Amino acid sequence: MSELLLNFVTNSIGPKANPKNIEIKKLFGQASYREYFRATISDNGQRTTKTYIIMQMPSGFSSPAEEITKIQEGAPTELPFINVNTYLASLELPVPQIIATNIDKGLILLEDLGDNSLEIAYRKAGPEFGLVYYKKAIDLLVHLQAKTHENKSSHCIAYYRSFDQEMLNWEFNHFLEYGVEDRLSCTVSDTVKQNYKKITATLSQTINIMPQGFTHRDYQSRNLMLYNYDFYLIDYQDALVAPVLYDLVALLRDSYICFSTDTKKALLNYYLEKLPSTHAYYQEKEKLYHDFHLLTIQRKLKDAGRFQFIHTVKNNSGFLQNIPQSFVYVKEALELCAQNEQAALLHQWLRENVEEFK
Repeated sequence: MSELLLNFVTNSIGPKANPKNIEIKKLFGQASYREYFRATISDNGQRTTKTYIIMQMPSGFSSPAEEITKIQEGAPTELPFINVNTYLASLELPVPQIIATNIDKGLILLEDLGDNSLEIAYRKAGPEFGLVYYKKAIDLLVHLQAKTHENKSSHCIAYYRSFDQEMLNWEFNHFLEYGVEDRLSCTVSDTVKQNYKKITATLSQTINIMPQGFTHRDYQSRNLMLYNYDFYLIDYQDALVAPVLYDLVALLRDSYICFSTDTKKALLNYYLEKLPSTHAYYQEKEKLYHDFHLLTIQRKLKDAGRFQFIHTVKNNSGFLQNIPQSFVYVKEALELCAQNEQAALLHQWLRENVEEFK
């Protein structure tokens, strides 16, 4: 057991945290450099009385994010996770309580929400009854969007970061670098590469003018925890201003839970039905569908590139299995956007250069 973590828990909890009765276990990590641990405090080493989650950030945790993110001048300087947590909690949105922090050591002690993610709850319930959970997740997303739309804050770092055209282009190019060249062990010619960048830059322009709002950025089944019959948000430190449908794409085009075409349509319509009149897509079904599919193309190409990046750079091959499903989503969205000239050109480029699209 790390003495650093043990001392952190002991100092944070106080007299009831006898070091002899504390067990700390590392939790399974995902794609992040952050590490998570569960601290279990027992009564005389026998009966569990309380559990907490420890988030440990890597050395140099204040360094720039892995993915390009520009921060506007005047942004809050506290850690993004703490800053966004404070903002969301002030709106009475469901987030874990922060118990204690040690900023110098990059440690945060959190309320333990358990292990029952939306992914796990859905799989346990099965496809039919599991949709109840997804509707709850959509309800929460609509509530999140409404509350943040009504209560924008100059104290929240998310409003100083945006999913602008530069970031969109970077993510498209990330797929080219890792999802194509690195994954296929090939070098794309300058002419073919420039053609790709021209096509995707135009798509980025279209995406960049979609209705914007507070965005979690990774609102998917592993970042929603079912706790006391409600879903709680986690992993929101990268929140920013982005197309308001981005989180819906992350949820319904999940790499871990896949729906039939009919189910996806039903959930899209459920989202539409739940929107308040102040929402940009209120009673705008065709616009919602069009923008949702274009965002799917961007998001899932980015995911495919990211999964390969995690394999190559982080030496973690666990996400490679999700690349085929990402391509399935992209192909489906491209076919649904066939009337969009740039989407059609991108589809042709992918057919010529990526085996899975031929």
